[in-house]
Amino acid sequence: MLKVFQYVQQFRVSLESTLLALLASYQILTLYLADHLGSSIAIPCLFTLLTDHHCWGCGLSRALWSLVQGDFLGAYEYNPAIYLILGFYIYRGIRFYLFGNQ
Repeated sequence: MLKVFQYVQQFRVSLESTLLALLASYQILTLYLADHLGSSIAIPCLFTLLTDHHCWGCGLSRALWSLVQGDFLGAYEYNPAIYLILGFYIYRGIRFYLFGNQ
């Protein structure tokens, strides 16, 4: 029974990693096409469609793309929380690397 549990746990981790990688790849491709070709294959934001305001999630995507391009001030203008969020994920990554999944 323990081997079955270990197999399920490994499968779940690999499935989560695969889905996260696919989502990140889609997001990067979407931002690249929007930036270089002027077209986008992005899924429209429901919040923006309903309220006609930019949501923090959309600002976060644009802020991440600005960081990738080295535009740190532009990233802050899109979403001021980008550096807090980025710091949190860097902290989590270092903690996971040093101590594992605890």
